[in-house]
Amino acid sequence: MNKIIYILFFICFLSRIAISIISKNININYLPIMSIFTSIISLSFLRGFIINHPKIGFFGNKVWWQNYRIIHSFNFGLFSILAFNKNPNCWIILFIDAFFGLFVFINKYF
Repeated sequence: MNKIIYILFFICFLSRIAISIISKNININYLPIMSIFTSIISLSFLRGFIINHPKIGFFGNKVWWQNYRIIHSFNFGLFSILAFNKNPNCWIILFIDAFFGLFVFINKYF
């Protein structure tokens, strides 16, 4: 397998973990603002799932995670609702989503 896949997944995984950690440590009064950004991410995943586009990922590789976009959309949407309501445990949703992505990646390539 191409090493670029590993690098790109590592960047994606770290980005999701970073969003989770930021949401855990951010002042609870800023969670509603963060929910705006994660709502956009959620809608982007939903759009990608519905119209099956793009078929090429952000870094130019074929999208193999098409069927999982709906799960990521749901998780980011749920996080957004909880964050908007200032739930201090909302970060757990994104943390679980990151490790779900890791599981799917391992299942695909190993």
